[in-house]
Amino acid sequence: MREMESERALKGSFYTINSDFYKWIGTFTVLIIIWVTAQSYSLDYKTSMFFVITIFAVLLWCFSLIPDAITGLLLPVLYVVFKVTTPNIAFKPWTSTIPWLVLAAMLMSTMLNETGVARRIAIWSIAKFGKTFATILLGITLAGIIITPFIPSVIAKIVIFNIITMGLIETLGYKSKSLEATLLTMAGFFVISTFRLGFATGDSGIIIGLNYAQQVTGQTLTWMQYLIHNLPYIFFYTFGSLGVLVLFAKNTKPLTAEKRQLLEKKYLDLGKIKDKEKKAFIAMGVALLFMSTESIHKINSAWILVVLSSLFFIPKLGLLNNESLKKLNLLSLLFIVGAMSIGAVASETQAINLIKDFLQPFFKGSNFSIITVSYISGILLNFLLTPLAAMSSFTIPLIQLGLENNINPYVMTYIFQVSLDQYLLPYEFAGLLLVYTSGYVSLKTLVKILIVRMFLGLVILLGIAYPWWNILGIMSSQY
Repeated sequence: MREMESERALKGSFYTINSDFYKWIGTFTVLIIIWVTAQSYSLDYKTSMFFVITIFAVLLWCFSLIPDAITGLLLPVLYVVFKVTTPNIAFKPWTSTIPWLVLAAMLMSTMLNETGVARRIAIWSIAKFGKTFATILLGITLAGIIITPFIPSVIAKIVIFNIITMGLIETLGYKSKSLEATLLTMAGFFVISTFRLGFATGDSGIIIGLNYAQQVTGQTLTWMQYLIHNLPYIFFYTFGSLGVLVLFAKNTKPLTAEKRQLLEKKYLDLGKIKDKEKKAFIAMGVALLFMSTESIHKINSAWILVVLSSLFFIPKLGLLNNESLKKLNLLSLLFIVGAMSIGAVASETQAINLIKDFLQPFFKGSNFSIITVSYISGILLNFLLTPLAAMSSFTIPLIQLGLENNINPYVMTYIFQVSLDQYLLPYEFAGLLLVYTSGYVSLKTLVKILIVRMFLGLVILLGIAYPWWNILGIMSSQY
């Protein structure tokens, strides 16, 4: 018997090694093809190497050939070693607010878990909405709809809801990367990602796009006008994304009556809020207050969260201590910031111009086809740039292409914003990276969900948004 078990173990080890071997062979084969193709089009060295290195990193993440954090660490170094760019550009993301926001979010998450607040919120949410697994997803969505208009920072909103869904997962006892854990986590991400697009202050990318459209048209759009232009589509998009999750939830285990009763009892058993929990709730309230008033005090949410989370270590507050620091997964910072170097380096090569030249011939024909091409262009750009970088670099060219086809610049920005909300892999958006690196999301399931949502977005854009813009009379550039 032992000999048979040993033989099975050896075979399993052999097949694992063999599988990785073929993945490595496939990876380098793709890189050779990319390099040869680039040379056949006479691309310069920097642009060719940019595509090779970037695709190499993406394949490493897809196949999990080495730890994600090491790939993130390696990516900017490779850009420098192969002289694609300088260290100042490759490591520029480290000087942004994202690393500090992620670190502060980790501390906030640890604090809420250690004080029991995350558990209290989770149990209350399930006791309120948890009749079925689908209604738990609905409860998360409704909560996101309420909070979204009041917090300008999309990352800050994702941080808050990621903490809540982590508490839900732990309370229900779901394993990390299980279908249930993935769906709960993505419910929090989707409602923030989608519903924010209905508000002019939804995030900085929206503000940038509106500013470009204003420069071209000379017309200022009010907060309420923007809401009217986008709300019908965003409503269907938000609940459509929820519907995608509910569709996948058919394969989850039913939430039994015993489990529901146990959760309700657990909430009652929590009793009165303890002193530490009160302090934690106050800290959350202060964070929410400062983040929701960012447009007034002009202090970035990242700095607010860093200062606030540092105060957790004050002995009299007693919310965190030295042992808490040991629980932080700091390696995820390497993954996130390394991935962000793609956008920083892309602007130093001809990659962006190549994409522009490629898209221009497709911007002809009916409004349906132009909307579809704009949508697809955003999806493709997300592979190379962060949504914010893409919005900053490509909005004006897309507006000009729209004007050539008599499409309102504001409408072009709306379409582009929605297209940049389509992701296939976590590295494409810092918020999705943050959610993925929490450790609860299965990459395989995530990709399937995102592909379905990607098609849904285009259907709703053409079937809901386009008719609505025509009703309002804003499709034409003469608006």
